[in-house]
This record gives sequence, structure tokens and C-alpha cells, in this order.
Amino acid sequence: MDQPSYPVVQFLLRRGNVLAVVIALMPIVAALGALVVKGASWPLAAALMLSPVIWMLLKSYVEVLAIIADTLLPK
Repeated sequence: MDQPSYPVVQFLLRRGNVLAVVIALMPIVAALGALVVKGASWPLAAALMLSPVIWMLLKSYVEVLAIIADTLLPK
């Protein structure tokens, strides 16, 4: 029987930290766009508060995934 390869898990283990940063920066980029287009500054304030939370959640997900992969997946 072939061992499963779990390509998405392997991808997230390799690139998860960078992906967490990129995704966490997306609300800031969108808010800067809203500031330029509409002149609205409140989305930027909200994004500056939300982005660290998003980063922390995604970073913890990657770390939990690494623990699970180390303990449960065949090597």
C-alpha cells in the first residue's frame, strides 16, 4: 500500500510562515487602496488592528500543523 503524500500539508510546512505574513498584510493593502480611492482613513485603522491578529492565528495554525506532521505523519 502506498503512503499518502499530503501535498498541501507539505506546502504549508514549507511556505506557511511566508504565507501568513502575506495574508496578514492584505487588509492593510486593501485599506491603503480605500484611503487613496475614497479618502477613508478608518479602514486603515481597522486593518492595522486586524492584521496582527490574522498573522498570529495563521502562524499558530502553521505551528500546530508542524507538530501534527512531526508526530503523526510517516517519515
